[in-house]
Amino acid sequence: MKGIFFALAGGFFLTFQSVANAAISSQIGTWQAATMTQFTGFILALAIVLALKDRSYQQLTQVSPLYASGGMLAAIVLFSNMTAIHRLGVTLTIGVFLIAQLITAVLIDSKGWLDMSKKPLVAITSSVLP
Repeated sequence: MKGIFFALAGGFFLTFQSVANAAISSQIGTWQAATMTQFTGFILALAIVLALKDRSYQQLTQVSPLYASGGMLAAIVLFSNMTAIHRLGVTLTIGVFLIAQLITAVLIDSKGWLDMSKKPLVAITSSVLP
């Protein structure tokens, strides 16, 4: 149940973030808005890590460079999202993003890409549905 809660929260906040980012990008530019968003996200995440006194970041050197580069993907996602919202609107952008995410997620689960364990679609739906 916790997973569903966090997935819903992530979806809600992603939509609000998308709208805010698009508004900011129309005032200061898309890459500038992406930079500001990444920076403020870093500051919040750092504050949370420090508040929790979590020292697992000391193992950062053990993280694969492929996975450590996730922030670069976030910059591309932010730019794409802001640009799409300006051209398509919020609803169509989120809809197309969702379809792209679902297709990619099915491929990752079914093929076991990025070190994920393989999960056929039948197993995924049966673990969520009663």
